[in-house]
Amino acid sequence: MKTPFVPNHLHLIVKGYVKNPPRSEEVVNNWLSRLVEKVRMVVVAGPTSVYVNEPGNEGVTGTVTLATSHAAIHVWDAVTPAMFQFDIYSCSEFTAEEVIEHLNEFGLISCEYISIDRNGTRMTIKEQQELSFEAEVII
Repeated sequence: MKTPFVPNHLHLIVKGYVKNPPRSEEVVNNWLSRLVEKVRMVVVAGPTSVYVNEPGNEGVTGTVTLATSHAAIHVWDAVTPAMFQFDIYSCSEFTAEEVIEHLNEFGLISCEYISIDRNGTRMTIKEQQELSFEAEVII
């Protein structure tokens, strides 16, 4: 008999700055697909991305719906350095390190993250950290 799936409710929220921001829907969709594989999740819809060309709010947003989970990234590429906001919620096991390593494909300058354990009756902060990377800002 197959062992039933037991959800492990984890939520990671990351804000950071990158040297080489993604600037197209195709790049973000590919990045999200590879992230899902890396953290051992299952896509049920997407990924879907769109580039917003509104002055002051330029950048790409991408989302992927996972089995009872999601991942989303929002990138503002017209500011220097480029900024991103990212979050992933999953019922599967994954680590902040796996996700940060994947975000580093965009040339992380710095980021801060908070990992939230959403199991039980109350949410708890599992980990919170600020990271700096040796990087040169491209202007």
